[in-house]
Amino acid sequence: MSATRELYALYSLLDDPQASVQNAVRERIMSLGEEAVVGLKELTEVHGNLHQEVVRELIDEIRRTMALRRLDREFSGPDEPVDLEEGAFILARYGFPEISTANYQRRLDDMAADIRVLAGARATPLETFMKLRSYLFSDLGFIGNREDYYNPNNSFINKVIDYRKGIPITLSILLLTLGRRLGISLHGIGMPMHFLVQYDDGSRMFFVDAFNSGIIITRDQCRLMLSSSGIRLTPEMLAPVATRDIIERMWRNLYLAYQQQGDEEEASRVAEILSFINPDFKVNNTLDDDVDEDEEEDF
Repeated sequence: MSATRELYALYSLLDDPQASVQNAVRERIMSLGEEAVVGLKELTEVHGNLHQEVVRELIDEIRRTMALRRLDREFSGPDEPVDLEEGAFILARYGFPEISTANYQRRLDDMAADIRVLAGARATPLETFMKLRSYLFSDLGFIGNREDYYNPNNSFINKVIDYRKGIPITLSILLLTLGRRLGISLHGIGMPMHFLVQYDDGSRMFFVDAFNSGIIITRDQCRLMLSSSGIRLTPEMLAPVATRDIIERMWRNLYLAYQQQGDEEEASRVAEILSFINPDFKVNNTLDDDVDEDEEEDF
């Protein structure tokens, strides 16, 4: 069992008759952070789900607290230093505190290394990007999760990497993080209802729909995609968006996915984090990356 002796001792005191002892035990467990999560889960299983409700509350509080701390550090300066990959993994560790983000980042490193080999040493940025597209969407088979679109796992980059399915924004983030490793100029495009990626090397520019197997789409196709939902395309809708905005949009999608699943407790916790990211956050019931599947097939 991976739980430390200290954690075992703390666990045994969770129902101490003295409130002061219980409070001290909870504070100490909270101070251990995510290191305590796996051990707490194992202890409840070994002991027949003893203290199950208390442990669940502690784990939820650890998740919330650690996410807020990391976001506070990441957002403490101007927008430029905000790291998209770090932001994506902050959200991933909120959902799965026990994961090793370093392992997933190594997997991304390995993907980028494979693409470099496949593209060849003399490949231009455009050729490298085209190889990135074919590698990710054809060779590895990453695809939009149409069958289970509102599953919260679609918002967690670790689950997207594991299952090779996601929603527009998480699949786009995968493109963006790999593109950065390969030195390709890519930008996130926060188009209403459907997040895109822009390729722009100074001489060639186009948009990529990661949800639909990385197909290249034109500005006119973007206009038609929005018009099918009664939205008129404006120039700012196809402008690159700030990293902060992408991270906020990821959390907003997670919040709305929990709402769609009827998990109001999780939705409420994510709403609290969203209020930290953006004090003007308001509750609504439409996914930022929500799609009209009947129309989307055309793009």
